[in-house]
Amino acid sequence: MKLSKSILHIVFLWVLLASLPAQPEISQKQDIAIFSLGYYGWNIPYQALGSIDGEIQKVFSDLGRFTILGVTQRFSSSDINSFIETVKRSKQSDFVMPEKFQFGESFLTEGEFNRLIGAFIVVVPVVVEFNSYFDIKNLRYHTKIKTNITFIDIASGGSVLAIKTVESSGSNDRNQYESIHSAISSIPAQLQYEVRSIPQFQINTRILSVRGSTVKLQMGSDMGIRKGDEYAIIESAKVEGFDDLRESGLIVVKDVGREISTGEVLYKFIKLSKDTQLREIPRLGSEVDLYLHSIGDSSAGSLLPGLRATASRGFYAFRPFVAAQVPLGLIKGFLAFGIIPLEIFPVNVLIGGEYLVNMGRLSCAPSAAFGLSYFSITTPISSSDTDFLSHVGIQTALRIAYLFGRNARVFIDLGYENWIAVAGESTFGNRSYSGIILGAGVTFKF
Repeated sequence: MKLSKSILHIVFLWVLLASLPAQPEISQKQDIAIFSLGYYGWNIPYQALGSIDGEIQKVFSDLGRFTILGVTQRFSSSDINSFIETVKRSKQSDFVMPEKFQFGESFLTEGEFNRLIGAFIVVVPVVVEFNSYFDIKNLRYHTKIKTNITFIDIASGGSVLAIKTVESSGSNDRNQYESIHSAISSIPAQLQYEVRSIPQFQINTRILSVRGSTVKLQMGSDMGIRKGDEYAIIESAKVEGFDDLRESGLIVVKDVGREISTGEVLYKFIKLSKDTQLREIPRLGSEVDLYLHSIGDSSAGSLLPGLRATASRGFYAFRPFVAAQVPLGLIKGFLAFGIIPLEIFPVNVLIGGEYLVNMGRLSCAPSAAFGLSYFSITTPISSSDTDFLSHVGIQTALRIAYLFGRNARVFIDLGYENWIAVAGESTFGNRSYSGIILGAGVTFKF
């Protein structure tokens, strides 16, 4: 009888636990060890080497989700495989720990090796391509750097978690080191995205409270969360004992504290409550628009196709952008002095900002920008190009957009543009133009 009651209690407890909602997964800081940059076979200036090491370390520090152990040794590509095999053997019961480990030209003492295998992840960056040269044709120094970064999961016995490749380039017309520095400067943004795109490093968190379309979520700057970051709302269920996880909404971070962030719900398919699971959506931090504007001044040619890039990560309401558009009506070809064929290709370059107001999937964004227009004049006979400033201008607009998926939105623009001719009136028939603009396009979120 007592045995039957015990079995009933166990069954009741099992049913009760099974009926409880799954607890949300909350990310914790992870211990990582980062080797210095390996560069065997490449002639890299010492100053550049130190700068790359510093930029890589800074990326992991800025991400906030790691406790970092620095390693001064540098591995080559072949050393990585040897290190992984040694880590795997060290997990075996019959492994005899030597006083010193050698990997190619690098040495690790017993203490250094034990400290490394105490970390969850070991990161090994190695340069696989370095090319810095002077371009005689364009009279500029150019530098290209390609780095492979191997992530080794020590906790799982030395398996390779991921291998990410970061390619960067830079140029300078006066100094070779400045071209190298320019290439190094473009490493952090790419590397941050590559690290955040590894599933094991993506932040999992939860909702703390819900008030209308505003939510409070656990974690903030202490884990590297920034304004403009996006989080998927995760719906979980059990199907035949298996976890069925799916995205059921989207939240954008609009304010960040040290331990708590504030998000705005863009759309959702489930009711939100305390402990609703959220998962980071890694993005490069920019939105790219393809659009077509029609301007009221038909004498200048009414169509202006354009491309715009808006900064999204690190920004919320006010967001800066740059854009380039082509006034098709000003493209022309003619004979200069009656004998020299010339072709004119105009480009408007704009720098400005927008103030984004989200209303769920719908949003509106007033914007303003200042622009310069250039005529690129080509002589087909000699294939030579000459650029000169042709206009200065302003643009104001109101954008109404609809988010039809987590990665894209469609929009319409209504506004005004005014472009004042500053050169080429007599020689090329250049003129000012202005008018009401009406346009539409699509935004892709990267």
